[in-house]
Amino acid sequence: MIKNITKNRITILFKETEGKGIIAGTIFIKGGSIEDPEGKKGLTALTMRLLIKGSKNYSSYDINKVFEDSGGYISTSTNEEYTTIDFALRTKDLKKGLKIIKDIIFNPVFPEDQLNIEKNNLIASIKAKKEDGFSYGFDKLRKLMYKGTPYQYSPSGEIEDIKSISIEDIRNRWRELLEGSRWVVSFVGDIPYKNVEEAIKDTFADIPSNTVYQYPTYSYKIEGDFCKTVKREGAQSTILVAYNSPSVKEDYYFSMKVLNGILGSGFTSRLFQELREKRGLAYAVGSIYQTRLNMGRVIAYIGTAPQNTDIALEGIKEVISSIKNGVSEDEIKTAKEKIVGGFLLDHQTRAKQSWYLGWFETIGLGYEMDKKYTENIMKVRERDILEAWKKYLSNGNICVKVVP
Repeated sequence: MIKNITKNRITILFKETEGKGIIAGTIFIKGGSIEDPEGKKGLTALTMRLLIKGSKNYSSYDINKVFEDSGGYISTSTNEEYTTIDFALRTKDLKKGLKIIKDIIFNPVFPEDQLNIEKNNLIASIKAKKEDGFSYGFDKLRKLMYKGTPYQYSPSGEIEDIKSISIEDIRNRWRELLEGSRWVVSFVGDIPYKNVEEAIKDTFADIPSNTVYQYPTYSYKIEGDFCKTVKREGAQSTILVAYNSPSVKEDYYFSMKVLNGILGSGFTSRLFQELREKRGLAYAVGSIYQTRLNMGRVIAYIGTAPQNTDIALEGIKEVISSIKNGVSEDEIKTAKEKIVGGFLLDHQTRAKQSWYLGWFETIGLGYEMDKKYTENIMKVRERDILEAWKKYLSNGNICVKVVP
């Protein structure tokens, strides 16, 4: 495993593997949709969508053809806290792929004719969320659990804002992202680093670096007990309940991972066993723990028949509260095995290995956490879980009920 920090503050990670000549890469750029200005929500997402639609020397067709003809792909994504450019191809084509990526970085066209197409695509994806009870409810919940912070907006943005975004806005946003200290570039592939070091460094050497990027800090603490009811057409109710939880660099982060596993991960979880198996209230039920640099959240959810809406909501709260009475060794063991097993299975491809190495580095835990993660999960004890519950989950909640 190799880590290099270039003169222009770009972090390059490279892991050599043995195989049939495949390499995958992930470019993380710190600062995602939370940096979108007021009135321009969706700007970062739109910028990343347009980025690979053409450059000075390559059309969108040319860009995709090189990667696809090599059996791979190139794509972009936008998160609240970072954006990515993801790609994979055969090692023999890496230098060709890097040449294209360099042209994309420094000579993006941001074609005017594609702007309206991508706007419409983004708006259509936002509207499509209304067709799914969970997605619709989550967007409503986001406004409440991150109130007054940029996290209250989806990375996809707001429909009226998207309509007002111009090509000049896109160009300015890309110039902001083109700061070396924001960039973490991760490769995992079947080739020695020395064979491609020069080509990799040349690709990113001209990215300017005039500052050391620091993530902005936001906070909003959930207190009390608040629930909002919203209506949409459908045959079932969807309920989401949000609780405070640690951000990624806070104490109890790993404890909360295990606690969330006990509460809502799969068939053996408390939420599933109690609300679906015993009470028959749930079509779908579980919980998620979002990893965030600011304001972590645990969100319990359930889909249920409309007449069971209030009973199901109380059921969720009862299950969450039941943790204070203790957790069994079997529950802890099962939750750990699921987390560790899922993490290891998610590393089967070079693309996911590349993503995890870059992600851990980007969020400040260091690429080494990719090896230490499972160890940290296995160290969690019952006492840690109960302390995490008391510090975070016992202090209040915010809920959204989506009803027909």
